[in-house]
Amino acid sequence: MTVINGINKISLNTESLPNKLERRNPEFARRIQAAIQDVNAKQHIADDSIEKVIQGEMGIHEGMSAISKAHTSLKILAQVRNKVMTAYNEVMRMQV
Repeated sequence: MTVINGINKISLNTESLPNKLERRNPEFARRIQAAIQDVNAKQHIADDSIEKVIQGEMGIHEGMSAISKAHTSLKILAQVRNKVMTAYNEVMRMQV
């Protein structure tokens, strides 16, 4: 029987924190941050459009459209958060 050399397992329990941070992909964090900023911007636009509708500077249809976009983007972000939390909980339940 021959021994197989060169197979290195990465154990999350023994790996040092700097090595873990080095392997981490920041792309997901950037995408989530961009999505949050986009939802925040749409919320501000909706708030501004409400004020403009009240002041008579904007039609009710345009105001409702801005509010609807903000509401939809917030619902989507909440669903993404729920899916991420579900996936995280599934990973935490896995046996190593």
